Amino acid sequence: MDEPAVILDNAPLFPLPNGALLPGELLPLHIFEPRYRRMMETVRDGEGVIAIASLLPGWETDYHGAPNIADVVGIGRMVKDRLNDNGTSDIVLHGMTRGRVLDETTGEPFRRARLEPLLCDEAHPAEVYRLRREVLTGIAERLRTRRFSFDITAGFDVGTLLDRIASSLDITPEQRVAVLGAVELDRRAGLVLEMLRERKHRQQLIEVIPSLHAFTLSMESGRGSEGVA
Repeated sequence: MDEPAVILDNAPLFPLPNGALLPGELLPLHIFEPRYRRMMETVRDGEGVIAIASLLPGWETDYHGAPNIADVVGIGRMVKDRLNDNGTSDIVLHGMTRGRVLDETTGEPFRRARLEPLLCDEAHPAEVYRLRREVLTGIAERLRTRRFSFDITAGFDVGTLLDRIASSLDITPEQRVAVLGAVELDRRAGLVLEMLRERKHRQQLIEVIPSLHAFTLSMESGRGSEGVA
């Protein structure tokens, strides 16, 4: 029997234009608005969790109210916190997971929401193998470098790898929001592989390949054919 989903009640919500916090990445923020200074008091008294939400088009006309946000948010935990003398704060959030907004609560100057963390459902082993092969072979075909080699049978999480790659690329805010909203792994894989058609993104990924060892990708030493077409 499946365990019930863990719901986060009254999580502080921080909407931003093109806001996106991917799992595993670090997001520095400067907090200065009075309502979000109040939010920081709550965050510090609680578990240090903040949900970063993306404001939908048209938010400019109701920014100080409650403009519409995307259903999928990035749930992060505060790992650095500096309260400045003028009342502003400089913080760093570490992305933990995606979440879906179930509903919002009212009664405070800042926004809160009930969130359902979005964890990847366990797929059939054959489907996991297919997706892993599609992602790794797709990356290899685009990079065309011997610095990148892989084992399709390695037991790493494909979704985590895709998020890690997207976080390492200098993509547009709109692309980051799209990756965050791509809960389905096939869709996320398609987005990331499409980004790697751009030469600058391929070069960026080659430069960070050694940091991907945690996903059991074997890196070969030597210069070899490292050009990026």
